[in-house]
Amino acid sequence: MLLISLTMMSLASSSQTVTKQLAKKDSIVVIPATVAKQIAKDLVAFDATKLELNKTKELVLNLENQVSTQAAIIKQYEIKDGQWKQMMTNYEAQVLAYKNMTNDLQKDLRKAKVRGFYNKFGLTLGLATMTYLYISK
Repeated sequence: MLLISLTMMSLASSSQTVTKQLAKKDSIVVIPATVAKQIAKDLVAFDATKLELNKTKELVLNLENQVSTQAAIIKQYEIKDGQWKQMMTNYEAQVLAYKNMTNDLQKDLRKAKVRGFYNKFGLTLGLATMTYLYISK
């Protein structure tokens, strides 16, 4: 701020002396000190605005990079989520298959028990019949 005010003060005094010495031709334009001060303020504001614009562009670029990185991470998590869902579907199908196999095995076991009972009953009945026939002859 001090530099700006020094520049503005010296601008009025030095420009007047320089313009008087170089005013041999109409190519040099003499402007009032208030206008020169306003021009200096505008130039400083323009420089600050350009700097702010560049910083804003950098910030936007960084934010776009962050967004694209986050989108890539989200995509990876969506892929993993789909894989987990597929695995859960496969596990549920396995559980259902195991339940069906268990039910089939239980049915086969009951049938085997019934066959075993009838086999034992038939064997006992056959032995009893043969023993009766053997004793009665």
